[in-house]
Amino acid sequence: MHSSKKTVLKACLALALGALAGAAGAAGLGREQIMAFIAQPAPEPLPAAGAVLHQADMPLVRQLLPPGYAEEFDFPDLEMEIQATAHYQPHQTYRDATGKFAGQAKLGADGTLENYTSGQPFSAAQIEAATPDQAGLMIAWNRVYRWQYFGWQTDLITMNYLRPTSDGRPGKLNEGHEGGGYVDRFVTQSYHRVYLNHLAMRPEKDYRLKASNSDVRHFKDYMEFFEPYDVAGTRFIVERALDTHEEDQVSSFLPSQRRVRRLSAQERADNFMGADMNMDDFEGFSGRVLDWSWTYLGKRQLLHVTDAKGPTSTFFGPMSRVPKERWQVRPAYAVEIKSKWEGHPYASKIIFFDTETWNCISALAFNRKGEVWRMFSAIYSMTPNVGDPSVPIEQSVPRWNATIAIDRLNASATVARANKPTLTPTMTEPQTESIFNVSKLTEGRR
Repeated sequence: MHSSKKTVLKACLALALGALAGAAGAAGLGREQIMAFIAQPAPEPLPAAGAVLHQADMPLVRQLLPPGYAEEFDFPDLEMEIQATAHYQPHQTYRDATGKFAGQAKLGADGTLENYTSGQPFSAAQIEAATPDQAGLMIAWNRVYRWQYFGWQTDLITMNYLRPTSDGRPGKLNEGHEGGGYVDRFVTQSYHRVYLNHLAMRPEKDYRLKASNSDVRHFKDYMEFFEPYDVAGTRFIVERALDTHEEDQVSSFLPSQRRVRRLSAQERADNFMGADMNMDDFEGFSGRVLDWSWTYLGKRQLLHVTDAKGPTSTFFGPMSRVPKERWQVRPAYAVEIKSKWEGHPYASKIIFFDTETWNCISALAFNRKGEVWRMFSAIYSMTPNVGDPSVPIEQSVPRWNATIAIDRLNASATVARANKPTLTPTMTEPQTESIFNVSKLTEGRR
């Protein structure tokens, strides 16, 4: 055989073996690789504002996205527009409350947040001075009580369940998805969350929205499903208690049963409406702090869509689940959480929280074999000059655009995408009574 042909064959064989090794490595990606990534120093220099990263820049991308998730971006048409890292201040009322109550919040012996009124519970200096377990809990409570105004709502979310096509060619996709794969199923819904307590903008009202149960509830969620036909009319109200030891109250109305039923705490760990995530995975972490143990792992610079191009996002790539967006390099706290319920499907999660907005940049869930099973990231948009007194308070909150949930081991993904702009409306007591009333679940809002 001609030597040049031998060389080509050897190169092809090496590429094939490399691909197989990469596939095997992907299946067996574990905690050690993620911990090694967290320990790495940030690349120098960081990508500059205005740069566009392509597939040739994957060595840099791999230094700024967690292992497993970074590989999602390794495709020929990759374009990652880099935006200047911005400084986002919460609204002045939140900053005032943070200053007023600085140093008062404490951690109880079991991790409970004590003596907290409003604002950010813990400072960066307190986090850095604490033990890893204490620091992890401080980060958790800062996340829970980040600046959210009265909460957010959107009239239309589509959860697209993405699967690979058998022949590799693009299949049927919904609005906002461009690339490979196909939508095997989709679910549409509305969503609204209202916060009832610790409201920085209501010092004259004891930092409360005085609606039903606001003396014992932190927030309430309302969800209503519209399609497909087998879930149309299904509604949920989730109530999170102020008592951090009390389980969530989740009430659902199922049209087929024509009655309201209560969901158990364990059902929160099930796949939500068949998606590649459970109720606590939404926005990376939406669960109860004391259901988990928390350990601070360190800080890391990561790429994240913190300020999307518009109120709705577009996805591309081999499976139509990579954000076609602009990215910032954001500082993040890395924490590891482990469920205190032995029956939880996750052995643990490693979550990266933005040190300023407290939004989830990325999260990795491990199965009981210690493999990275699922990966999550949430996308947000920001009002320009947020934190400036001239910006209306209703526009001072990071607005959710989408959540990406990827099941690495089963070649599936769910992208929950806002089809209409997310709003952070001013809420009144009568509005809250009308919308978040379990006795009205049978009626719906649409």
